[in-house]
Amino acid sequence: MSRPTIRVSIVEDDSAIRETLRSLFIFEDGMEAFTVHSTAEDAMLRLVDTCPDVVVMDINLPGASGIDCVRQMSQRCTAAQFLMYTVHDDDHRVFEALKAGANGYILKSSTPDEILAAVRELHAGGSPMSAHVARRVVAHLRPQRGAVVDTGLTEREQQVLALLADGLLYKEIGDKLGITTGTIKQHIHRMYEKLHVQNRTEAVNRFFGR
Repeated sequence: MSRPTIRVSIVEDDSAIRETLRSLFIFEDGMEAFTVHSTAEDAMLRLVDTCPDVVVMDINLPGASGIDCVRQMSQRCTAAQFLMYTVHDDDHRVFEALKAGANGYILKSSTPDEILAAVRELHAGGSPMSAHVARRVVAHLRPQRGAVVDTGLTEREQQVLALLADGLLYKEIGDKLGITTGTIKQHIHRMYEKLHVQNRTEAVNRFFGR
């Protein structure tokens, strides 16, 4: 049994790139260059009633951006999958596109085979991304080394712990904050309970994610 034809729409303002993509899908078995658009506005107008399976979307377009287009079209064409195809790999554009409803994100440096593979993967339910973009997404989602953990410490307790991390003695911390050594010990006792630790080193490592 032959695979169903994937109907691909292209939204790209550069005529040379647009024609290259159109030719790529025309001559690929199992794919069809469904519609071609040079602006987001044209795509949104013409694809209201009949939606493609996959939309290959540039970001920098005259008028509305590709991200704006995805944001609106993803509400109208709920069955369509959106593949961002752009030179931009900065964090802001990547995550704005994904939040807008894009399902994949590849760079214009991708080879024809990589583009075709991305369209097939997207149509099959995957989320294709260029390797460099995928690494940025993973790095963004991974807890950052040294990130402060939300543990419910009060502002004063955080101040005390930060000074402990700097190696200050109880008396030095008290002098710096204008409180007694006894009060410092009370703060530290409460911090240890909240952080579920037994000593200064464990508390610092736990709170600062070391």
